[in-house]
Amino acid sequence: MKIYIVGSIASGKSTLAKQIAKMTNVEFYGLDNVVHQPDKSNPWGNSKRSIEERDAMFNSIIQKDNWVIEDVGRPCFEEGFRQANKIVLLEIANLVRNFRIILRWIKQNLGIEKCIYKPNYNMLKCMLQWSKDYDLGKDKLKERLYPYKDKVVILSNYKDIKSFLNFCCNLPTNT
Repeated sequence: MKIYIVGSIASGKSTLAKQIAKMTNVEFYGLDNVVHQPDKSNPWGNSKRSIEERDAMFNSIIQKDNWVIEDVGRPCFEEGFRQANKIVLLEIANLVRNFRIILRWIKQNLGIEKCIYKPNYNMLKCMLQWSKDYDLGKDKLKERLYPYKDKVVILSNYKDIKSFLNFCCNLPTNT
């Protein structure tokens, strides 16, 4: 089983990936951790890995027989679209995502939730802008998914997600 979960910031990608991983015993990978590494000397709290290191890490993940990966759908990880058995696009309403962004930011500032960046006001503004940019199609994610439309599943609410999780429980793995 190879599942690639994509969508806007705060659409629930990590949560869904963790649920699928737990239900299927397939390891999940958040590609933010492939792109960034913690770096306390950087004002953002992290720094980008070199392209070579990022690509080597990503390629080692997708070479595995089974995986669940989640990302905002960066173009540098398109090989994951090609190799995935299913691509899950989380199309969660903007209002829900923005609420989650603010709640996450508050929890991170209170130390309740960990992150690999500094949860300052500038980061909050960036996250809200990324959510807006997704809605405007600035990332061109949906265009890049079009060639894989036969294996794209769009989930937009809790009922869709629950049905998909029931489907995942019955998927065979290669191990």
